[in-house]
Amino acid sequence: MSQKKPSLVGITQGKNQPSTRFRWSQYVDDLRQGGFDVSELESHFGAYAPEKRIQRPTWLAASIAENAVRAMRANQYNLRFLQRNLTATLSTWEPLLKHPFVFDVDDAIFLGERGASADRIAKVASLVICGNNFLANHFSNFAEVAVLPTAVDSVRFVPGNDKVSNRQQIIGWSGSSSGFKYLYTIEYAIKELLSRYPALLFKVISDQEPVFRSISRERVVFEKWTESREVEVLQEFTIGIMPLEDDLWARGKCSFKMLTYMSTGLPVVVSPVGMNLEILDQGPCGFAAKTSDDWVDAISLLLSNTTLACQMGMSGRQIIEACYSRNVIAPKLTQLLMEQL
Repeated sequence: MSQKKPSLVGITQGKNQPSTRFRWSQYVDDLRQGGFDVSELESHFGAYAPEKRIQRPTWLAASIAENAVRAMRANQYNLRFLQRNLTATLSTWEPLLKHPFVFDVDDAIFLGERGASADRIAKVASLVICGNNFLANHFSNFAEVAVLPTAVDSVRFVPGNDKVSNRQQIIGWSGSSSGFKYLYTIEYAIKELLSRYPALLFKVISDQEPVFRSISRERVVFEKWTESREVEVLQEFTIGIMPLEDDLWARGKCSFKMLTYMSTGLPVVVSPVGMNLEILDQGPCGFAAKTSDDWVDAISLLLSNTTLACQMGMSGRQIIEACYSRNVIAPKLTQLLMEQL
């Protein structure tokens, strides 16, 4: 007679949330193969307040009521995996979750509005899984922690097949519009590069179009992000960039943007902040850039030296396969969760 598999439920903020997709959903098949009977309780009202203030009281009441039901239903399973707060910035029904339950965090949410709510949840969790060491250092004050980077599905995120020498050169950035503030910090470096290289294009993939003060719109290609094109658009880039400001919030980022560039074989130019610097230290996958001149010099070198760019892209791909691919991280997550039973 076969032994019944332990039941595991993911309590998520909704299927379309990036943290849900890359910290939970992509592992479901692996967790099932690893011995769990896996279910999900997703948020239908969403974990984040609507933009229109007039809608927020109704949304909050619906969210809190839904989450009470989700918490009670989650207690019917052997193990609970809570992906961020039930309702963003609040601590509501989380203390009602039975042990064992795991709290998964991939951003410095403790620094945001009502950030102490994340600390309160950590205090009642069996384990906090953190996306990087910066987050782990914080949450270790409240709970047992483990570090698991946000993995890239390196079977999906692969280098493109076209290696045409006269291919259009493109500096690329992909991410949520909330990250435009970082992109704007290197606007003058991008403008200088576009001036030096008349055929060069700057491509931005996001949920809305950025507004630059000094860069001509004719030199910026905007494409709205879609899941169906999320890999293909990166394959069109020549170089992937990830500017950040050196603040506590940026140090809490899990460098997923950088990792997806590397998985698709792109050389990277990034701000040496937090986890970005840790990844750069693992091999010659790109350059760190602090000043505007740094950004111009690093990108210029990669544009003019295609051999170097190719070598760095290959090195980045190897780092992904060795350390950050789903195939590497999924067994570690499965083992961590099994140990909680």
